[in-house]
Amino acid sequence: MNVGFLRGVRYVCWCMVGVVCALLFCGIVPAAAKAVQSSSLRIITSYPPDFYEPFIERFKSLHPEIKVSILNKKTASAVAELLRGNNRNFDVFWSSSPDAFEILKQGNMLRRTERARQYKAMRVEGFSVDDPDGYFYGFALSSVGWMWNDSYLKNENIDAPKRWQDLEDSKYYSHVVMSTPLRSGTTHLIVESLLQKMGWEKGWAYLLRMSGNLVTLSARSFSVTEGVKSGLYGVGLVIDILGRAPDVKDVKFRYGEPVLLMPAGIGALKNSVNSREAEIFIDFMLSPEGQAVLLKPQIRRLPVAQQMYDSGKLAQSQLFKLIKEGKAKPYNSSLSQVRYNLVNNLFEEFITYKLLERRQLWKRLLLLESQYAANDPYFLSVKKKTHSLLSEIPVTYKQSLDPVYNAIFFNLFTGTPRSPEQQQQIEQWQQFIEKRLKKANKLLDSVQRK
Repeated sequence: MNVGFLRGVRYVCWCMVGVVCALLFCGIVPAAAKAVQSSSLRIITSYPPDFYEPFIERFKSLHPEIKVSILNKKTASAVAELLRGNNRNFDVFWSSSPDAFEILKQGNMLRRTERARQYKAMRVEGFSVDDPDGYFYGFALSSVGWMWNDSYLKNENIDAPKRWQDLEDSKYYSHVVMSTPLRSGTTHLIVESLLQKMGWEKGWAYLLRMSGNLVTLSARSFSVTEGVKSGLYGVGLVIDILGRAPDVKDVKFRYGEPVLLMPAGIGALKNSVNSREAEIFIDFMLSPEGQAVLLKPQIRRLPVAQQMYDSGKLAQSQLFKLIKEGKAKPYNSSLSQVRYNLVNNLFEEFITYKLLERRQLWKRLLLLESQYAANDPYFLSVKKKTHSLLSEIPVTYKQSLDPVYNAIFFNLFTGTPRSPEQQQQIEQWQQFIEKRLKKANKLLDSVQRK
């Protein structure tokens, strides 16, 4: 081959490379070159891979140029990290917990997105799917209740619970499981839902009595689901996304009524690097493509886009039926945000740390109950007093609404040591608990000696 010809070809190639480099340097890039450029998106979420992977797979098929990385972290830990400044520059926060979004909004860690919702959301009276100020958006609807294993309960000759109050019944002693709200954002939704449904004092009385039936408190809400599915536990308190188990025929789920409706959310974060990509992902989650993923068997959550309801695909949804029947009420995430850490601290001190003692006291009471006639006046009096001693907390409803009082417990998110005020409050609570547990034990001693 002619050497001169080869030199000419090389010269033309080098000229073309030079032109492309010059265009790139000046920021003038042909459309084809732009298409192959890659960008990134960093997401922090409390969702497990089984939930988020179908969304990411679909998103990547639509936006192959965006590289997505995800960190799965418990809600409370994720919120704590973000409140400390989002030093790892996550772009999107994605969670079931409306409380978490309210806390991040108050902590000035969410960024108001520039794009408005492009697809109309369903309307529920008195309920807002999105943050009215544009800091986060609802992409799915949820509520809480309980799941149970039919085979387990039949073996124990126990009926499945039909309402929240059933779980106080002594027949469920050592058959119920839940997680702690401090470790699980979805469990916090359960606890706060019960407090909103029943009222502050009655709600805590219920939780304290029901805790006597708990066999354990799991570290994560996923452990509750797996334990009930495997037949290790009979009944588990869960959010619907975890409670429905289509892959296990013996496992069933029921919503507690009235249903407190809560939006699972998504929002853009401050101190992020990829704000454009964050908004593209949020748009996807609210679009028909993203909303359709919610209908997959392994996810089965209620979408928010009105377009999905117009299609008729959701007519058989249990939650949608309850909404249409007027049995759903809005979950008050603003109220929950104010007392979030107070509720978690109370649960830890009164239930988590005292679970063994409470279980022992309820067991003693059950054994004595079997030894006395149902209408024995003395035992009925002791039983009533014992229930009262084991069902009280030293914090009033008024205190639960007080921002100054609640601020004492904010260190749960900052990770700082307890303040003197917080230490004093907790020591007072501990004294309150110890006195009542001792009195309850003395009462039961008196019945045994009689």
